[in-house]
Amino acid sequence: MRYLFEVSSRAVAGREAEYEAWYDQTHVHEVLALPGFLSCERFERSAPDGSVQEFVAIYEVETDDPQALLHSLFAAAPTMKMTDAIDQTSARFDVLRPLGQKVSAKN
Repeated sequence: MRYLFEVSSRAVAGREAEYEAWYDQTHVHEVLALPGFLSCERFERSAPDGSVQEFVAIYEVETDDPQALLHSLFAAAPTMKMTDAIDQTSARFDVLRPLGQKVSAKN
C-alpha cells in the first residue's frame, strides 16, 4: 500500500544554506536507498507573513507496515551522514494514509 511520510525540521539559525545543501545532496539519497522509499519532494512551511517556519520533506513509500518502515529508517539513521546544521529538537515524523483515490482536475 502507498503511504506518505512527512518529515518536518528546522535549520540552525543562520545555517539554512548548509542544511539545504546537506538535505538535497546527501540525506534524501540515503533515505531513498532504503527499501520501500520511492520518492521525495521538499517544501518550506511559511507563516502568513511569508517567513519560513520549517522545512518539510514528503516521502512516498510502498509498504504493508508503515511503522516497520519507519523503524527501519530510524535503525539506519546512525549510519547516515548527518549535519549539525539541523535543529535536532525540531524533527517531527508523521505517517499519512490515503483515504480513497487521488482526485485530479479534468482538462
